[in-house]
Amino acid sequence: MADIAAELQNTVLINENIKMVIWNCFEINLMGLNAILLAKRAGRMARGFGIISGELRELSLQLQGSMSRLSNASQDMLAESSHSMTQERRNQMLAQTSGLSAENATYLAETLRRNRKAADDYSERLRVVHQRLVEYVDEAYQACVFGVVIARAARIESAYSGEHSNVLAELSNDFARKVDSIVPRLEELRRISGKMR
Repeated sequence: MADIAAELQNTVLINENIKMVIWNCFEINLMGLNAILLAKRAGRMARGFGIISGELRELSLQLQGSMSRLSNASQDMLAESSHSMTQERRNQMLAQTSGLSAENATYLAETLRRNRKAADDYSERLRVVHQRLVEYVDEAYQACVFGVVIARAARIESAYSGEHSNVLAELSNDFARKVDSIVPRLEELRRISGKMR
């Protein structure tokens, strides 16, 4: 039961981190849109910066999709953990009742067997959901690492943007800070999902 309570607590932590990543992705998306408009205004010199800004917007949408799948897996984990906890309590009560007399043991034997089978089924479903959760976190982490590289490329491109280079450099630094702020959240999600079953 303590394991299930820990999983429930971990699910809450996962959801808190997901919300923060989604918020950062939303901000990156808006910044990317703004950067594309600035790059168009700057003209031919800032074309590379505009392309990279589009890539960062695409990254933010990809991360939002990963976070959505992760959130769904987290909710599945919560549901399966709750079912598992309920099943565990039921099995404990049946085992106690069964231990009171030989007549109870005979009468409840089939019910106990079915409930143990149901508990095993819940455990297997939890394992599958956990595996999906880990995959989604890894997918998001890999995308974010790529985002760090793209944000650095935006810094380089901003230097070649002519008279708008200062504004675009500032924007590229904002990109880098936002993407860098997602990395610790994803590392925390990796740590949490690694502790779960």
